[in-house]
Amino acid sequence: MQTLLRKELREQWRTYRFLVVVAVLIVSGMIGPLSVKYLPLILAQMPGVPEGLMEVMPEPDVAMAVDEYVQNLSQLGVILAILIPMAAVVGEKTSGTAALILSKPVSRAVFLGAKLIAHGLIFFAGILLAGLGGYYYLGILFEWLTPVGFLALNGLLMTYLMMFLAITLFASTISRSQFAAAGISFGLLIFLSLLGAVPSLSPYLPTALMAWGRALVLRLDVEPAWGALGVTFAIIVSAFLGGLLVFRHQEI
Repeated sequence: MQTLLRKELREQWRTYRFLVVVAVLIVSGMIGPLSVKYLPLILAQMPGVPEGLMEVMPEPDVAMAVDEYVQNLSQLGVILAILIPMAAVVGEKTSGTAALILSKPVSRAVFLGAKLIAHGLIFFAGILLAGLGGYYYLGILFEWLTPVGFLALNGLLMTYLMMFLAITLFASTISRSQFAAAGISFGLLIFLSLLGAVPSLSPYLPTALMAWGRALVLRLDVEPAWGALGVTFAIIVSAFLGGLLVFRHQEI
């Protein structure tokens, strides 16, 4: 496992995927508080702004900044979690790299597990640095939030992104092209979004983790989304085991 994990991490570094993920997440984390704080000031200085617009715009506060932080990281993070690993398995099957690796004493479970862990480590680094930058700007521009709550928020964000990493690796395993893998993942994203419109289901869907994390940071009194957390972990495990089951029956 360690050898394959190092190989995966070197590959992510060599192809600049590591840098892309970390850079995009860092910028996303920092730009949220900055945009909430300074966008009204920028609009006030721009010519042609409709009269009265500034009066109806809400006063920037820490809740708006946290919302923007969560929205930026969750949306851009999901896109990265689909695009970055979409060729992780199908690309190596097509190029023959998978056959070469599996000709050695390496199990298919280790092969897939190393890919999931490597991608998870990359996104963990991105979320960690984005969290540090976002927390700093939230503190100096608005107010210093509880570190434990902010840490919990980012942990829930990471869990949410891990779900899409696992889904995309599953799609990459069962697909014949990386674009098909991305299509399957985006399709599942849309499907989960549609399910979120059902009031009886929304508290148990992965998107409920974002609202829970927001409440923990802002110290709001809301019902913990343990059900949503359990569903998210179940999807991660199911996607990995499902991909492994298919992978074991494929001719490489």
